[in-house]
Amino acid sequence: MKISMNVEADGINVLALNMGKIAVEMDRVDVDELIDVVNDNGYILRIASTPGEIIVEDPLPVTARTNGIQCSTAHITDEDNALLHTLSQQYQDYGDAEWIHYTGSGYLIRLDAWAFPVLRLKRCGLSKACRKLLVTLIRRYAISTIHFDSFGDILPGFITFDW
Repeated sequence: MKISMNVEADGINVLALNMGKIAVEMDRVDVDELIDVVNDNGYILRIASTPGEIIVEDPLPVTARTNGIQCSTAHITDEDNALLHTLSQQYQDYGDAEWIHYTGSGYLIRLDAWAFPVLRLKRCGLSKACRKLLVTLIRRYAISTIHFDSFGDILPGFITFDW
C-alpha cells in the first residue's frame, strides 16, 4: 500500500519493528485529517481498541489486485521479440496467447498464469538475460505481470540490447 500525503509535524520518531513494519510517532498531527487522506485513497483507517494502535484495512481482496512492472523492450533481445510475437499469436485452445499478449508496442506477460512461467519460457527459447530479469523481478517485487513496452523505462542494473 502506498499513500502520498503532506504532513506537518513538530517531531517525528520512527521505530523499526519485526516483519518489515515500522511504528511512527508524530507530534501535533491532526488525526482526523490523516484518516480523511487514507480513506480518500480507497482504504479504511480505524483506531483499534488498544490505545494508540491504528489499523488500515483494504476493502479489495488480495486476489483482485495484481502487482506488475513496465519496462523497456531494450531488456529483451531481437530473438526474444520474435519469439514473444510468435507466442502471442497462437490462438488455438490453450495456446500461449492466453498469457502472452501483444500490446502494439510490446508484450504483456501474465506470470501468474503458470506455476513456473520462467521455465516454460526457457523451454520456448527465451534468452538467459531475459529470464534472469524475470526471475530477479519476481523475487524482488513479487510481480505477477510484466509489460515489455518500447516506450517503457530502462531498469538500472540489467542488461540492455540495441536492436
